[in-house]
Amino acid sequence: MPRTITGRGWISATVPCLCVAAALLAGCVVDQGKEVQTYRDVLDGNRPRPRRLELGEALTLERALALANADNEQLASQGETYLQALIAKNRAFSAFLPTVSFQPNFTVEQAPRGNATPATPGAPATSAATVAATEGGFVQDGSILRRFEAPVVGGMNFSFRNVPLYKAAEIEVAQQRQLLLDAQATILLNVAQTYYQVVIAMRQVGVLQHSLALQDARLADMEGRFKVRLALDLDVAQARSNESATRVLLSHASNDVRNGRRTLALLIGAPQVDGPLVATTLVPDPAISATYYVDRAFARRQDLLAAGDAVKQARYAVKAAIAEYYPTVSLNVAAYLYLENYADASKWNGILSGNLPIFTGGAIRADVRDAWSRLRQAALFESYLRREIDQGVRTAYDNVLTSGIVLADLRSEVEASSEAYRQSVQLVKSGLAIPLDVLTAQDSLLNAQLQYVSESFGRTVFQLDLIRAVGDLDPTTTEKLPWAYPEAIPSVP
Repeated sequence: MPRTITGRGWISATVPCLCVAAALLAGCVVDQGKEVQTYRDVLDGNRPRPRRLELGEALTLERALALANADNEQLASQGETYLQALIAKNRAFSAFLPTVSFQPNFTVEQAPRGNATPATPGAPATSAATVAATEGGFVQDGSILRRFEAPVVGGMNFSFRNVPLYKAAEIEVAQQRQLLLDAQATILLNVAQTYYQVVIAMRQVGVLQHSLALQDARLADMEGRFKVRLALDLDVAQARSNESATRVLLSHASNDVRNGRRTLALLIGAPQVDGPLVATTLVPDPAISATYYVDRAFARRQDLLAAGDAVKQARYAVKAAIAEYYPTVSLNVAAYLYLENYADASKWNGILSGNLPIFTGGAIRADVRDAWSRLRQAALFESYLRREIDQGVRTAYDNVLTSGIVLADLRSEVEASSEAYRQSVQLVKSGLAIPLDVLTAQDSLLNAQLQYVSESFGRTVFQLDLIRAVGDLDPTTTEKLPWAYPEAIPSVP
């Protein structure tokens, strides 16, 4: 007689389903904070997260770098790429583990029509529906068959590709970690460059404001002379032109300050940067050869290390592609937790199957060729990057040296301008010069001081660029370097 599914039978069949579903839902809950902390540990080390920048707060370069490291979205996005590489590694490792799944199914079909052939001569004929029911189905109204099964299915694949694929995933993690640190160094250098651009622009605004006052005084002087016929129209027009040109430069410099502050706020993840900037400069390093910096860059530069990892990864990809020619073996086992007419059916079954490629239409060969091409491409990129780093380090080194030479000349210019200003003051006291001559000498001194201070800040940027070129720039760099305020230069009363 066919068996019916009673209420208790439905409960016994659905309880395993609900248990498995609950387990799956529990596995879907991921600690997002822990995921993010995975790459924050690489970026932050053991340093605490910096507090947010307050409105009007004075901003140092060290604090700006710390804020950029903590709140820059581009850096966090690169961190997510590193996290994805870790996830891909876990996925590659799962190929060595069996899979287990719960696969319940409920079948509804029309019962066969007509009489079945008697099993023994002389026996009465049996309907096809009855035969189907006794073989595991359930006939509800004589024409519909229903069957419920609840198997647990396990499987495992054995492939020669799994080992090189896992090795490649391991190297991908190391590569993405280096790229994350390289992106960190690049962003920190951008912050430092923007920081000092704002500082220099602020100094330019101060000098141009004084120059504008000087040009206004010159224009008033020329207009007064023109009234008493001691100057020509050309002199007045030239003075007015100089005054307008200075006003234009002041407008541009003020706009540079505003734009620079907005860019700096974008880089450090702050709403705005409206406080004073603490302007310090790096103390020059003792003389070290360029070869030292080049060798250090080859050993520590993060993007070069990542390029080397890319070559290793491509080699394993070649091995994985060649392994497609090798046979693969699959093992699948099913055990039934519930089955209609369980006593008459198998409680478990297993299938061991193999696959040996004989003809794939050139697909495997194409995969091998593509893998070799990517390996050659990765090697070429590493070679070019090595030469590019050599050129970049030597250029940064020369920039630092040249800036030091320029600073010495600018220092002499400042001293000469200071002496000219001092003498103009004395000449006015002696009645041999007019106050406008003093203003002119004062303007020359201010411009010489501006060039000196700007070059001093520029040299600091060049030094930071050299530090980044060798792979040593990180949020703790500013804590290890010798900082000082710009060298004292003659002041203007």
